[in-house]
Amino acid sequence: MKMVKSLLLGSVAGLAAVAGAQAADLPVKAKAVEYVKVCSAYGAGYYYIPGTDTCLKLDGYARFDTYINAVGTFNPMIASTTGTGFNGQGSGALGYPFKDSDDNNYLTRARAVMGMDARTQTDYGTLRSYIRFGMSWDSQSAAGTGGGIGLYFERAFIQFAGFTFGYTQSFFDTGTSYGYTTLYSGSNMWTTALAYTAQFGNGFSATLALEDAVNRTTGVNALGTTTGLVTATSTGLGYANYAGGQQVPDIVGNLRVDQAWGSVQLSAAAHQVNSLTPVSALNGTSFIGQNSSNTWGYGLGASAEIKLPAISPGDSIYLQANYADGAISYLGLSGTSQGRATSLGSITLGTNAAGAITVTDGAFYTLADAVWNSTTRSYNTTSGWALQGQYRHYWVPNVRSAIFGGYVEVNTPANTVGAYDVNMYQVGLNTIWSPVKNLDLGLEVLYSKVDGQMGLGYYNNTTGAACATVSSSCSVAGGSTDVWSGGFRAQRNF
Repeated sequence: MKMVKSLLLGSVAGLAAVAGAQAADLPVKAKAVEYVKVCSAYGAGYYYIPGTDTCLKLDGYARFDTYINAVGTFNPMIASTTGTGFNGQGSGALGYPFKDSDDNNYLTRARAVMGMDARTQTDYGTLRSYIRFGMSWDSQSAAGTGGGIGLYFERAFIQFAGFTFGYTQSFFDTGTSYGYTTLYSGSNMWTTALAYTAQFGNGFSATLALEDAVNRTTGVNALGTTTGLVTATSTGLGYANYAGGQQVPDIVGNLRVDQAWGSVQLSAAAHQVNSLTPVSALNGTSFIGQNSSNTWGYGLGASAEIKLPAISPGDSIYLQANYADGAISYLGLSGTSQGRATSLGSITLGTNAAGAITVTDGAFYTLADAVWNSTTRSYNTTSGWALQGQYRHYWVPNVRSAIFGGYVEVNTPANTVGAYDVNMYQVGLNTIWSPVKNLDLGLEVLYSKVDGQMGLGYYNNTTGAACATVSSSCSVAGGSTDVWSGGFRAQRNF
């Protein structure tokens, strides 16, 4: 062993001598090595990029999740955004919202994320750019497929002189969540934006933003026409989305105050609803997209986070209330920050006396910004409201729990056929243990229920009358259903 070690050290020394001789022959004098220096201007963790006046901070995490009756990230299997959970790895079974033996009971995910925060002081203030991205491995990457790796993208924005450009949290929202689950009641969306924030001092600020409308467009439902049916296919239930292309970005504004005791934010947003006229509803229309109409929807929001150190250091409570008309994404209704659900529910299948497949129990309700009115031959906007509350308590500095819940209600416009009022409520609980700094081990459980005004059955999409069975002109709607979901997470932050 000593002989081998001596040989390796001698080889390294010989290579160094050769490299030194070659370097001595170079005509240009080598520059002194620049060492990385600590940058204290923006807090802990920043370092100067050698040769520049820019400070850089690296952060990120490694994570492992296990989901029970849910898909990533802890989204309960009760909406169209969770279609992966309704289809196993094979094919031949009905997909969302139909529950059968093909469904997954659990799924897993591993995710690695890296963030880079670069800041430079200028005559106009701090110039900041931030990106956060990574990759995930999912035990099922899509409905009907097996495991797979996918890219994950969370942030990419520039901030300069009060302006923000890029992909970030919607300025309508606060992005606050004490649970792993993104509640269906309450807006929490990521989007691209061009925004300006004015700081008034003492924690007061106001923001005006133009945000990409596609991230807030739930859909336009042409139910009540022969070209807008909710029908059963080999992949499940869905409706034809007659939303037109985006023409104007969402106009979003907020007023905010941040103090030592917490924060309060008031928000408002305007959203264009661009709707294509169904072929069957306009004589002489030869193709979809020839005629369209548009109206404006809106959303209103209020949120507050209050710190409660008198109960225990780190304790806090968060409340959010929202109202929307023609822009129901501002109510939440997705369970994710990067998607929109077009329906809620799940349905259990069975067979009748004749051996034909039939629905036994469950629920299915469509979600859309506007629904076709067969009486006025135009679209009417959908409205609703949402309320959520969260409380986080630290039992000891390294053990915390959160209880959270919410209620959201969607009201379909009058004289629309095939779309019905629906409400949903959720309540959840988690406990997270941090045995060492920056390591979290947590368990979460969530109860979700979808309910509405109609019993589960078959309804004619043109007249609304009950049907004996599902057909090309009759679809499944109504009912009530619930699901228990949750899982485990291990995450190392750095």
